[in-house]
Amino acid sequence: MEVPTTVHGTRLNQAVLSMNLWIAVGTCGSIGLALTGTTLGAVIRPGNPRWWFAIPEGGALLSHLGFYASVVLLIAGWVGVGYHARQGQLTVARSWVILALWGLPLLVGPPIFSRDIYSYIGQGQLAYHGLNPYVAAPTALGDPRLLASIAEVWRKTASPYGPLFVSVSQGAAAVAGGSLVVQVIVFRLLEMVGVGLIMVSLPRLSRRLGTDPGLALWLGALSPLALFSFVASGHNDALMIGLLLAGVTLATGGRLAIGLTLCALAATIKLPAAAAIVFIAVDQFRAATGDRRWRVVAEAVVLPIVVIAGVTVASGLGWTWLGPTALHVPTELRILSTPAVSLGTFFHAVFHAVGVPVALSPTVTVTQFLCEAVVVGATVWMVVNPHRLDVVRLLGLALILIVVGSPTLWPWYLMWGVAILAATPVQRSKVLAVVTGLAMLMVGPGGAPMFRGDAYFVIAPLALAACLWLVWDRHWWTVVSGYAT
Repeated sequence: MEVPTTVHGTRLNQAVLSMNLWIAVGTCGSIGLALTGTTLGAVIRPGNPRWWFAIPEGGALLSHLGFYASVVLLIAGWVGVGYHARQGQLTVARSWVILALWGLPLLVGPPIFSRDIYSYIGQGQLAYHGLNPYVAAPTALGDPRLLASIAEVWRKTASPYGPLFVSVSQGAAAVAGGSLVVQVIVFRLLEMVGVGLIMVSLPRLSRRLGTDPGLALWLGALSPLALFSFVASGHNDALMIGLLLAGVTLATGGRLAIGLTLCALAATIKLPAAAAIVFIAVDQFRAATGDRRWRVVAEAVVLPIVVIAGVTVASGLGWTWLGPTALHVPTELRILSTPAVSLGTFFHAVFHAVGVPVALSPTVTVTQFLCEAVVVGATVWMVVNPHRLDVVRLLGLALILIVVGSPTLWPWYLMWGVAILAATPVQRSKVLAVVTGLAMLMVGPGGAPMFRGDAYFVIAPLALAACLWLVWDRHWWTVVSGYAT
């Protein structure tokens, strides 16, 4: 009886050693990104050194080689850990260790893959100085160093975010003082609250759904897309998703009132989180009987309204954030990585090739509208058919659909649905793994979109092919209908 025990122990030790090696590879990649990001990332401009630490610049080619070699190391480390996670060998405790090792260099390093964190700082500074970020733009601050760091397209744009985030941004501006580097770190620490909520909520939700907690964290918190979006870029999506996941976990675990309250708070960070309120309310209503149904209706309607109204009134910033102008802000920038934009641009080129004189902007607008109509119709179908699939998976699929069919798609938006689906049987999807591993490469180190020029000639046909596959292939229907995982 000794031999099997010894063999088992040897295999276990080998698995632990192998995982530790992959963790070390990912750590080297994270450190490399923090160092090379000082020359290529979304660093503060102008000024030298551009971060609180910097490495000597070795030319554009060498800098890019070093940066993307570090990206490859981090992705390789994540894939290696993922192999063990799929074998059920990644524990929650070890996931926290990996988050610390991979996240800390990105936390103290310069922003990479996006400049949005500087926009957050600008909006926080506006509120701190008594201006309304829903009315005034960062240009009102007159701070040339901050304005040079904010992406040009957002310098004259009012805040598109909810009042809770703007209020928290105001507090962060008060704490951080005048140093732009300190402000970036403070805002990142703020987003780490959201990451912490994700780390705590995902294992609980996945256990309830009968899936692997380690694999859920591997996708929803430790993936390159999650680390780059939440830590390196400091996107407020971390706070929204953290509150959303905590709310969904509690609401589906029998604590509906608290869960809906957290989902409503998530909606005051970014409004799309309100979709969870609708899905959970319909699911709970269908499951309830008798007087319990009326209580569900009361909680699902009254609580979110009270929370959203309370946060809005407490912020003192008014209701502009729910107005058409604020809601339209995220759609103003048309990037070719957005399927609706590439399709509209492609159709415009086809029309011109056959001699139909149509303008580009209206063609893209019509395409965006049609895509939104399809998304709305599909989402409504999922809302009224929650019995076909568990509500958590339906919510995740709906959020992915909303993002892919939206007027503007940035890679970090994909984490809305990915973080939810990570707790469901979909966590073993290879497509989901590829998305979380590579999606952030849609943007460059400084945050500029990578797809430009004639890229729509590739993206649009791929989008059309995907649509045809959805029509003709029935596997997606069996998944959504609940007959397959």
